[in-house]
Amino acid sequence: MKVTEPNTEPARIAVLGAGYVGEALVARLVEGGHEVVATTTTPDKLARLEALGAEATLYSTGATDDGTFDVDAVIHLAPPPREGSVADEARRLRAHCSSRVRTYLYGSTTGAFGEHGDAWIDEATPPGPLGARGQRRLDTERALADAGLPLRVVRIAGIYGPGRTLLRSMERPSFVLFEGGPPTSRIHVDDLVSLLIGMLAPSAPPLAIACDDEPATTLEVARYTCALVNRAVPEVLDLEAATAVMSEAALEMRMGGRRCRSNVRAEVMGALAHPTYREGVRASLVAEGVIDGLTAPRASP
Repeated sequence: MKVTEPNTEPARIAVLGAGYVGEALVARLVEGGHEVVATTTTPDKLARLEALGAEATLYSTGATDDGTFDVDAVIHLAPPPREGSVADEARRLRAHCSSRVRTYLYGSTTGAFGEHGDAWIDEATPPGPLGARGQRRLDTERALADAGLPLRVVRIAGIYGPGRTLLRSMERPSFVLFEGGPPTSRIHVDDLVSLLIGMLAPSAPPLAIACDDEPATTLEVARYTCALVNRAVPEVLDLEAATAVMSEAALEMRMGGRRCRSNVRAEVMGALAHPTYREGVRASLVAEGVIDGLTAPRASP
């Protein structure tokens, strides 16, 4: 499906932390006529980013010897440093941004909303009880604002796309499916990129949620994925059995799903290319060459 590009003027843009999402973002920005500086912590990725048309450079949060971002906008996708003060890191980042920077867009997580049970979350929802990861992200958002950066924030739901689907996860022996998980919001990488680019526009709001229109459980998405590729669904455990074999971190992530919706997304980027996981999973598997565009899912087991 063709992705409609938000209307943004050509600019010089830094993508801080060009990983899975960052590479897709770099490609779209370059295609849209922008000049892109892309940073990575991995030397092996430099050539790949340069092949996409970016000026690639090594950069790590927590470092002290990096150059200045002489750009019009920064899209910050790198996670917070695991240790140390996020306030110190925010001040360091502010010092490395030239006065030319008019937008500093931070890719956060819906975990910064905290826990709200089965309630719907939107941009007006205040933070609830926070886990350690969500608290660190929320602290980073606040520190970047306090440092004086021209901050906008996108809080991102679960990211998936080509090469990052449940089909890949289910191939791992450690992956566990279980009954009873909460419905979780997701976002296809192409739609996330569209939203990030749209958030660079002068009229963009200070906060947007990156999510699709239909939260779903991991088990529901797994069953749909298996139906598309004509494979049996792996063994499904009950929650008690799953708790006994999953790591604490994996269980926390799976049980920490949130029902999200955005009140501003349509104005920022227009319609989603993948409004539910069904369109997104199918498109991802077609892009990988796993299925063709005509494949229809068989009945779920």
